[in-house]
Amino acid sequence: MLVYFIGTGGSEGIPAHLCTCPTCSEARRFGFAQRLPSTLAIITENRKAVLFDVGTDIRDYLNVPLEAIFLTHWHHDHIYGLYKLRWMALETRLYAPRGHADALILQDPKNLRPITIRAGDIVKVDSLKITALPLNHEIETLGYLIEENGKSIALLYDTKGLPEETFEFLKRRNLRLAIVDATYPPGMNDPYHNNVDEGAEIGLKLAERTVLSHISHKNLPFLELVKYVRDKWNNKVLVAYDGMVFYV
Repeated sequence: MLVYFIGTGGSEGIPAHLCTCPTCSEARRFGFAQRLPSTLAIITENRKAVLFDVGTDIRDYLNVPLEAIFLTHWHHDHIYGLYKLRWMALETRLYAPRGHADALILQDPKNLRPITIRAGDIVKVDSLKITALPLNHEIETLGYLIEENGKSIALLYDTKGLPEETFEFLKRRNLRLAIVDATYPPGMNDPYHNNVDEGAEIGLKLAERTVLSHISHKNLPFLELVKYVRDKWNNKVLVAYDGMVFYV
């Protein structure tokens, strides 16, 4: 499978509008440091596309029929692109937790077909087996174990650490890749999101490789963040960036 990082930012994206912090200022100088809100696509071995969260309008990045869309949760930075996607010409299944669901999407879904998914549910889409897992966030939030032909990855944002049941479940899965929330810079403590060190430590315990994503503009500037991660964990931990493609 191919993992395509369309958006790797937090809710505000990078640069945040009118913000002059070091991270946003760097992003205005270097296009590669800019981030859209979190949006991830999995391309299966059959070249089918499955979308996980839709934080931005994807039409300029992924102009193919979608086999399905999965939401981690209903915060608006993870669903913004749905408002346009619901006008798609093809009916598309939308798997999402029930908690705090968006009224407009449910009441007027157009060509989206909302389906409630709960922790522990397993959905098969094309060649993928997708298992929903509970995460630690301020509203009901799911992570996903995504498996194809004996290879597996975990998508773990937004979360602060992991529930014990999720950690123990994933620990037995021989993950090739863990994509982990690393919203904030080292040393910052938040009740709903990991900092860089917390995110990396989760991934290192679970997977061969870790990619840190959901990066806030409050985090280190891109170049400084990449250096910090490389110096501390070498190539076992990587910093996601928009447009990154990872082959599993």
